[in-house]
Parts: sequence; structure tokens; C-alpha cells
Amino acid sequence: MSDLFDAERVYAARTPAELAAEYDRVAESYDQVLVDSHDWRMPEIVAGLAAWLLPRESTILDAACGTGLIGVHLARYGFHAVDGLDLSAGMLDVARRKGVYRDLLCAALGEPLAYPSGSYDAVTVAGAFTPGHAPAASLAELVRILRPGGYAIFSLRDDVAQPDFQDELARLSDLGVWRLVHRGAAFQSLPRAEPHVKNRLYVYQIR
Repeated sequence: MSDLFDAERVYAARTPAELAAEYDRVAESYDQVLVDSHDWRMPEIVAGLAAWLLPRESTILDAACGTGLIGVHLARYGFHAVDGLDLSAGMLDVARRKGVYRDLLCAALGEPLAYPSGSYDAVTVAGAFTPGHAPAASLAELVRILRPGGYAIFSLRDDVAQPDFQDELARLSDLGVWRLVHRGAAFQSLPRAEPHVKNRLYVYQIR
């Protein structure tokens, strides 16, 4: 099928517009390929961290939500005040059909977000902090929309160097805007398809 997810095509995208177009192309087959065929574990793990940390009435922004896989798991845990954003309108169409989001917005991480400061108790990001996708500058904007005491729960690729992200994590810590709560062990996030790909989960709490 021509609409199947192809990591090489995704990582070959040179601009946000090209990346959005590629995700639009694969939106309908994304869940089948990533979850059923590739055993993508990230959404369930990220949602589990949120359930460990947060009261069920918490407001959560699922940033780069894609087809809504994290939202499904959050709903199973009993969260109902969950919004999502993604740069791909096609992926958002699939997420909308799942019926687990309060609101969905088409927007790209790395740009100013149309949310007031202090809007959310938590933000989740799974898989978007990887080469060619959302930039490290996204972190400061996500911090802005979190309330004091809120949590940023996100994954970072661990098998490739991303010094810009490490620099930004350190910068925000040095500024005193957040504190590290959890830094997980590196794990295979696509064990069937790309066993060399490893991610690490981070949780920071806003001061």
C-alpha cells in the first residue's frame, strides 16, 4: 500500500510543510503499522506516567498527538479534560474519530501556541522530539502553558545525539523554571521494526 508509514520518507522531510504532508499521507494506516506491526510502546508508557502523577480531573495537552494513541490510553485511565494538537490535519482527523479529546488544534511545536499561559496541569509529547521533527525550542513554550506544579512528560531519542535538547533541558533547569522528577532508562520504542531506536522518558515539574 502506498499510504503505509515509511520512516525513511518521514525523516527525509525538509520543512514542517513536507512533514505535515507525509503524516497526512499515512494517517489512515498509521495505527495499524506503528502499533500492530511495529509494536510502538510509547503512548501507553507516557499515559501510564501521567496516571501515576496526576489526579484524574487534571487538564492535559497531548502535544504532537498524531492519531490520538495517547489520548485513548488517557481516557482508559479516566482522564477527560484532554486536548490535542498536531501539525497534520490528516492525523487530527483520525484522532477526532476516537472521541477522546475535548479539543483539537492544528499547530506545530516550535511556534507560539494559541493557549494562555498556565492553561494545563500537564503536557505529554511522545516521539516528536526526534531529528527532523519538533525543535528543542518547543520546550520553553510548553513550560509557558503549564501551571506551577504541572508536569512536562516527554520522550527523547537516546540512540542519536541531540545536543540542542540537552542544552535546553539544562538551560531551563538553570533558570529554575522546572525540576527533574524522573529520567527513565533507555528502551526500544519500536522493537519489531527498528530495534536500534531507543528512547528515554523524562518528567519535569514546573516550579
